[in-house]
Amino acid sequence: MTTSFEARVPYERRIFCNRNLRLDRVRFIGFDMDYTLALYHEAMEHLQAESVLARLVETFGYPKAVLEAKYEPGFAIRGLAVDMEHGNIFKMDRHRFVGRVWHGTKPLDRDLRRDTYTNRKISPADPSILMVDSLFSLPEISLYGQLVDYFDSLPEGTDKPTYERLWKDLRQAMDSLHRDGTLKADLMENIPKYIMKDDALAETLHRFRSANKKLFLMTNSEPIYTEAVMSFLLDGAHAAYGNWRDYFDIIITSSQKPSFFSSDDPFLEVDDETLEPGTEPATALKRGTIYLGGNVAELHRLTGMEGDDVLYVGDHIYGDILRSKRSTSWRTAMVIQDMEKELGQLHDMSAEIDQLNVLEETRFQLELERAAQALDGVRDKDLLQQISGLNRQLSELEARIAHAFNPAWGPSFRDRGELSAFGSQVEGYACVYTGRVTNFRFYSPFWYFRSPRDRMAHEIRR
Repeated sequence: MTTSFEARVPYERRIFCNRNLRLDRVRFIGFDMDYTLALYHEAMEHLQAESVLARLVETFGYPKAVLEAKYEPGFAIRGLAVDMEHGNIFKMDRHRFVGRVWHGTKPLDRDLRRDTYTNRKISPADPSILMVDSLFSLPEISLYGQLVDYFDSLPEGTDKPTYERLWKDLRQAMDSLHRDGTLKADLMENIPKYIMKDDALAETLHRFRSANKKLFLMTNSEPIYTEAVMSFLLDGAHAAYGNWRDYFDIIITSSQKPSFFSSDDPFLEVDDETLEPGTEPATALKRGTIYLGGNVAELHRLTGMEGDDVLYVGDHIYGDILRSKRSTSWRTAMVIQDMEKELGQLHDMSAEIDQLNVLEETRFQLELERAAQALDGVRDKDLLQQISGLNRQLSELEARIAHAFNPAWGPSFRDRGELSAFGSQVEGYACVYTGRVTNFRFYSPFWYFRSPRDRMAHEIRR
């Protein structure tokens, strides 16, 4: 008896399809580096948190008491939003209506939540609202909640930042750690502590190359950091490649995504020894050479890559996926490192989720019956009681399922009965999505990914 593909490939390692994607038609495959080829251990988040708190004290003049804040890795998830005006953190559904809201490290008072957000649809143009859609920003969310609590606890009249100033200082402090190289210098002292080494990565890239796909690396990281990380991941990992550069036909660093897709910056060739860029624009992109900067129009001109000949694999909704989709007709694959845990929870809660679906369908049928009786002027009290009982069961079951995913926010991809804002973005902009690049090795380089058939509500319930 033949075992099915689905049974042999673990659920957590599959690739999921939103729009049909034929790999046999893809000639170029590009990869981001951070959180795509290079997946990070939780230690990286703790390093970020400790470093940014120290920077707030040393450079931004915050009191030493803020150093007592500790990163809580189980609190924040991707797809949350920060309300800088009120000091709140919240989760939205796909229609941008606000669901769960926390102020500091506690759920917002129900009445205050209603007064602030009920019937309010969040606009992307609202300057006081910021979406957090990358793993890199999760420590800031966790620390923001704790620092809001700290400053709220201080007596009236104490000199303290506004909620908006607090968030912007956190962001600027983190950005400064990147600009001056402090964070990456600490990381490069012990790369194995912070970056996972996936033994299947070399073979995955080799399979693509063996199928005559041209591979390119396009990262916002600087040449020195890129050299260190990619050497750690790939040097000596496959007998067919002398070093990590041999896997890629084009290597682009400091690409400044998302502005890469709209700028006119030239490509600058990076010296092999010093890893410093030259000053003259490159007139060709040579294999084995590192380049800095550039723009998508010049990339197309120099390489001939264009349209759906290209699949770009990245982790960031805005910088990697949304902008490449809007600015080009590249196909997109999103790496969502944290979804492996969520898929495991989805598998563990499958019985409860099935029960939820049965209860919802039962309620739907009873409400149809109630509507039919109402046409005859009948009010069935027993039927109303059944529906009320089902509503209570559904609320309790939904709360139990959500708590299993994340006690504060529930699952990343859903907000109650709707897709979350994050889930909607993944569905809208990623042709395919998965937990790690090496999941592609379970599929042929010529695989035809087919999306599920879309159905409207009237096609599901008849």
